[in-house]
Amino acid sequence: MADKTPKNTADILTHLSNVLPTGTFLVFQVLAPLATNNGDCHNTEKVVTSAALVILSALCFFTCYTDSYKTDHGTLYYGLVTSRGLWNPNFKHTHIASLSSGFFLDLPDMKYKPRFTDFVNAAVSVATLLTLSLLTAPVTTCFYPNLPSSVEKTVPLLVGLVVSVVCAFGTNSRHGIGFAPPPHPVESTGKSA
Repeated sequence: MADKTPKNTADILTHLSNVLPTGTFLVFQVLAPLATNNGDCHNTEKVVTSAALVILSALCFFTCYTDSYKTDHGTLYYGLVTSRGLWNPNFKHTHIASLSSGFFLDLPDMKYKPRFTDFVNAAVSVATLLTLSLLTAPVTTCFYPNLPSSVEKTVPLLVGLVVSVVCAFGTNSRHGIGFAPPPHPVESTGKSA
């Protein structure tokens, strides 16, 4: 069994990027000034901002249940982790030996089945996205203009602490949509060190 602990800073950052919703948060940062009318909100802007947050949170949660499979030929397939295995409609047209019923990749080690850690990573990712998004400048002036500055400074630090603990003790082993690509398989040379 291969050791999955990060070896260097790049590996640690890769594992951290699998928990943090960086891409989704960046999208919200671009949309927030438009959705909130630069913080000058009325009911319409509040509804649009809330809808954007709900959609991005659902997308963030969904991507935590995706993974990838690399064939022997190097073709990379992404799919949805389900109780029957990794689901991808394109699997039907491939010649992968582990396919069951055409659309599901089911390996004996249950790698592509949902796990409790998937839910934890999804919940932490969504909580991080919502916390950081709700504490951005145009959103705070729109939804709660009288929020004390101590809350704006303290809550992101607490969320960062929780995310750090999750990263340290329960890193995400999935390589799904929006996450770092899976490592290349190490080829055996037949030589021993």
